[in-house]
Amino acid sequence: MAVTGLHGRWFSGSGNGYTTVDMNFPPKPAYAFAVLHGTTGGGTSYAGIMGFRRRLSDGSDQRVDFGDWSFWPPSVSDFMSSITLAIATTGGQTAWLYALIMDWA
Repeated sequence: MAVTGLHGRWFSGSGNGYTTVDMNFPPKPAYAFAVLHGTTGGGTSYAGIMGFRRRLSDGSDQRVDFGDWSFWPPSVSDFMSSITLAIATTGGQTAWLYALIMDWA
């Protein structure tokens, strides 16, 4: 299979809780990964993939939700139409996430 497209995205989150970004795209086979690429403040910061929408053969979407931040994977590969990227921080922190989505044919 050949990679036919690359789509990058970065964002930051701060404060106590989650910051999320949804990336929607036409249904396609894709591989996505997310990395934490910087933090400020003390405590734990985490970045990953909170979930995605899998496109089924009947044309419907199945939501895959990984739940709490401790279960967010750094990468997923599937036939998908959306991905939710997320950062978890505690008070007094800022964190940055970078994600790359590759599609192939």
